[in-house]
Amino acid sequence: MSPRSVTLIVLLVLSEAVGLAIGEVFFRLFVSAIPPVGQSTFTANASHVAHITYGAGVGVVLFLWALLGMGAGGIMSKFGKKDPSKA
Repeated sequence: MSPRSVTLIVLLVLSEAVGLAIGEVFFRLFVSAIPPVGQSTFTANASHVAHITYGAGVGVVLFLWALLGMGAGGIMSKFGKKDPSKA
């Protein structure tokens, strides 16, 4: 595998891990905010699935945002270099 492929795979895995962690944090906030009387097992389980799904989506958005930043950085580095002999 090329170094670029390895970099993209590692970036995807890390982005998804961060996204899932965000989903889990927000689920914990949800559980702590809702009193036990107002929460059933179904609500807790459905909410957990929804928060994890949301976190996976956030991971994809983070991955795409990082790709956009990497692409913009590559483009800017090409345009930013000036040939000293033509100055």
